[in-house]
Formats: sequence, structure tokens, C-alpha cells
Amino acid sequence: MSANGRFSLRVLIGGSIIALVAVTWGIVQWDVQYWFLYVVSVPFVFVSAIVHDRRVYLAIVLLYAIAHMGVDVWTANRTFMLETDIAQWLSIPVSGEIIYQISSQRRRADALSQRRIRELEVMNETLTSISSELDLNTLLQTITARAVKLLGASLGELLLYDRNTGIMEIVAQYPPELGQIGFKMKPGEGAMGRVAVTKRPLILNDYKAFVNALPDHITTGVEATLDVPLLKGDELIGVLGLAHHDKHKKFTADDQSLLIVFASQATVAIENARLYREVQHLAFTDVLTGINNRRCLFELADREYKRSVRYRRPLSLMIIDIDHFKSINDHYGHAVGDEVLKWFAAECNAVIRKKVDMIGRFGGEEFALIYPEISLPSALIAGERLRRHIIGGKIICAGNTLQITFSAGIVSLPFDQEISLDQLFERADKALYHAKQKRNCIAYWDDAANAPVLVAV
Repeated sequence: MSANGRFSLRVLIGGSIIALVAVTWGIVQWDVQYWFLYVVSVPFVFVSAIVHDRRVYLAIVLLYAIAHMGVDVWTANRTFMLETDIAQWLSIPVSGEIIYQISSQRRRADALSQRRIRELEVMNETLTSISSELDLNTLLQTITARAVKLLGASLGELLLYDRNTGIMEIVAQYPPELGQIGFKMKPGEGAMGRVAVTKRPLILNDYKAFVNALPDHITTGVEATLDVPLLKGDELIGVLGLAHHDKHKKFTADDQSLLIVFASQATVAIENARLYREVQHLAFTDVLTGINNRRCLFELADREYKRSVRYRRPLSLMIIDIDHFKSINDHYGHAVGDEVLKWFAAECNAVIRKKVDMIGRFGGEEFALIYPEISLPSALIAGERLRRHIIGGKIICAGNTLQITFSAGIVSLPFDQEISLDQLFERADKALYHAKQKRNCIAYWDDAANAPVLVAV
């Protein structure tokens, strides 16, 4: 009970006692009629029934009835034993109970209304949050966290369904520290698997009694679950699940309805984020080879260039040109030429440092490599290692075995002079042109000589 509630309760009880003492004194001393007891008790009983609970108004009725009997004993009267008096005193708590029930229903309706208003406010905030998020991983975690907070659950999980493998995987969890992200299951396993099969929501307020329940070390002591499918039309996208660990907390049909609405909006947001990721991938990826395209390559180079200049860290670039590629196209056809480009990109990817070095298609048969944190001597070693790797490999296309070589130009960011990113690429291009005069070799830009130099093999 709030402080205001406690205060009003004290005023009510105190007022009823003062009024009782006054009326009782009047009956004993001045022969006031007994019906004043009824009249005075009724307002206090009815108010307590409306504002507080059953115990309060019953206590007031009992107090006044006892006072009535006490006055009877004091005055040697026996009016309380009369049927009319008994009936009158019984009618007061009966009326109070009726008022109490009506008031309770109103309070419950008000509480439900306030809860729904809060839920709608949270829903509006949630939908605004997820609709504006386009990063898929962040969105999935946001959806799960918002769903947990929306319904006051203790756990939330989001599974996405892979149509190619037929497997569902937990891609987001709240709280995230529970460590189930990456757990995979088949449709039909556990409550969420059941929802994936039926494509219908499911409430289990006694999860441990569920026939198909997952082991406790996976469900982490879950007592009740609410799972809803994420559907695009009739296509299953995934399943959103909430859980209570407190056995006294249950999910209701209203909770289910609210989560269904939330899930439908979440599905739209997920599809938008997927589409955005695909568009971003197409915008920055070379369609033929699957590596970074020219636009993405320059953005990556610009980022690394600015970082290297700011923190004075080494940076090297290498531009590669496949030797005699025009002859391959002319002799074997463009289909074979495309296969050579895809093979070459894959071989380069296999040699460079994962998640450190960056490769992109510069245009035609030209490629470029960005070497962060690598000075010129190390870049020459890396370039030579790649050149030998390509020479050691062979590609078979349309029954023909091809030996591929390349020429390359390497440049490193100098710290003793100011130079733009465009100038770096220009120097690397000049070094490449110098290497192409011999082919199957690497040249680098010598800052001291201000000219390209071939690497001795």
C-alpha cells in the first residue's frame, strides 16, 4: 500500500472510531436513538468497501455491532436481540460486499487498462526502435531484449530457420550472458521446435511437464514458456520465445496476443535488415569473384590510410595484373577467362591474413591488396609469397590446364613526406607498369630514388 493509501486508511478508521464514541456517548447520556449507529456506520463501511478491502469494512461493521451490544448491556436494554436490529446489521456488510465487488471489478479494469497503456507505450517505443535498425545482428538482439521487457519475462531467445539446411539456430538471447547463442536444433525439438512445425503460438505454463521438453542444462531451469512463430506469409522465418524461471509467474492469452503483434512487426524489420544487408553486399562486392569491388576497395583504403597517417602506422598497397589475360580470353573464350578470375581471387584470399589484409578487384584482370601494419620489406615478402603460390597452382578449364602468373607493383606509406592516397595508388600503378615490362615479377616504388625498382628474384 502506498503512503497515501496508508494515510487515508488511518483517517477512515480514526474517523469511524471518533464517530462511534460520539454516537455511543449520545445514546448513553442523552438517549439518542440506536438507529444513529446504523446511519453513522454506513458511510464508513461503504467508503472502505470502495477504497480499501473487505477486511476494513468488516472490521468497522464488527466494531459498531460490538458497540451496540455493549450499550445494550450498559443500559440493560436488549434491542440488539430483536430481529430487526440483527437484520439491519447484517444488511450493512451485505451491501458493503456488493459495493466492494463492484469497486474491485472497477479497480481491476483500471489496472488492466493502465497495464495495456504501458504495454502500448512500450510497444510503440519498441517498434520505433526496431524499425529504424538496419544492422541485422543488432536488430535481432534488440528484438529479443525488447520482447523480454515488454512482457516482464526472465529469458528471451530468437531462432532463425535456414531453409537450405532445415536447421534452426539461436541467433539472439537476452540476457546475452547465458551463452546459448549458436545452439542449433531441428524443427520439432522442444517447445520452439513444435512452434516451428505447427506455425502456431504455444503457451506452456508447466514446461517441465511438456513431453518434448529439452534437457534442463539447455533450458536453464525454465518453468513457463511462450513461443510465437515469425512468419512471412506462410513461410517460416524463425521463432521468438520468452520464458519465466519463477514458477509463480504464468503467461496469459493477452500476453500471447501482444507478442503475436510484436512478432509480426519484428518479422518485417528482420526482412528489411536482410534486404539491406543484401543490397550492401551487392553494392560493395564484385559479382563475379565475390571479393570487394572497386568502390569498396577505395573506401577500405581510405579508412586505413587515414588511420595510418593519424597514428603513424605502416601501410602498404599492391596492385596486381594477371599476365597475358587478354590472350586467355582470345584463345579460350570469356567463360574460361571468368573462371581464371574467380580462381585467382580465391587463391589470393587463401594466402592473405584473414580479417587483416584486404583484397578487391580493381577492374578487368587487375586486383589490389591492402596490407595494414606492414612496411615495405614485409610487403615485398608477402607479395613474393603470393606470386610463388600462384605459380605453384594450376587451373583446369574446359579440359585445358592453364599456368597463371602475375605482375605487381607495391608501395608503402612514407612518413618523411606528405602524400595523398591517390598518389600512393599512382606510385603503385607506376611500379606495376614497370613490372609488366618483364612480367611474372614484382616492382616497388623506391622513395629515395623516386622511381620504381624491380625485386630481385
